[in-house]
Amino acid sequence: MQVRLAAQVASKVEGVRLSLNYSKLSDTVNLLLDAIKHQWHLNLSSLPQTGTINPKVRLDERHQAWVSQYATERGISVTSATNLLISEYLAGNTMNVLPQIQKIETENLALTPQISPQEQTTEKLKGQLLVRSLKL
Repeated sequence: MQVRLAAQVASKVEGVRLSLNYSKLSDTVNLLLDAIKHQWHLNLSSLPQTGTINPKVRLDERHQAWVSQYATERGISVTSATNLLISEYLAGNTMNVLPQIQKIETENLALTPQISPQEQTTEKLKGQLLVRSLKL
């Protein structure tokens, strides 16, 4: 999945990339997403900002699902979610991304009632109708 970083975020990430001697901006973004996901404190807020030529980066597969879920929960695009997560992290703000996701999955498992096949079909049809109406 490819996303375009906002100019300000790209310049901050470029500063991190240069400080760490990473060859690609994408590698730096994926490192930052690992740090956010696993709640590492890398203390990168004081690094300089520099310009970057190409703000397009490729997210590794390991980040695509949770960043997409984070974006969906907030009603924003994956690109916006990536920019938000990285800018907040580099500003020194801590965000509990993963515990929120795990909590939702746990609640869904605990609260999921046993649905008969007939009810399941009805729910599926309702969902399909909803998706079709949104596409129009």
